[in-house]
Amino acid sequence: MAPNGRPDGQSDATDHPATGPTPVAVAMWQSVQRVMRAFDALLSEQGGSWQVWHILLALHQGTPATQRELARAVGIREATMTHHLRSMEDRGLIARTRDASNRRVQRIEVTESGEALYRRLKSAAITFDRTLREAIGGREGDVDAFFGTLCRLADSVPDDGRGVVPEGIPGNRSA
Repeated sequence: MAPNGRPDGQSDATDHPATGPTPVAVAMWQSVQRVMRAFDALLSEQGGSWQVWHILLALHQGTPATQRELARAVGIREATMTHHLRSMEDRGLIARTRDASNRRVQRIEVTESGEALYRRLKSAAITFDRTLREAIGGREGDVDAFFGTLCRLADSVPDDGRGVVPEGIPGNRSA
């Protein structure tokens, strides 16, 4: 391995003369931010956002429809979920109703408008996913190898019991 950490000996565009190579976590964060900004912009063109998409997707995947369970499934705090759901309700995308047996529990249902938005966002998400998969590589197994790398990275750090890689992804310890 070359002194700069790259096997091919080439200088990394992210190398800094004074500090050396960019830390992996920094490079990952910068990449995730760039990808998510692009994804959010695409979803915004369809009238949504990645947060709205994530919530609608969770509701369509059979996630229990209480606000608390939905927040847990999406991986955000209940207060943040309340904010998103209020906005989605104001837009007519969801309806929240009190559970008859426990008035503190709110049930969440997707409305017709929410279903229409879900279909548009799903189409945009599929297109975006194809773009990312093409960037990962065109050979059979490239995407699985990429997911394997993500799982190894996630497995290498403490996660307080939260699954950081979605279930069903090849190599995920909780799948």
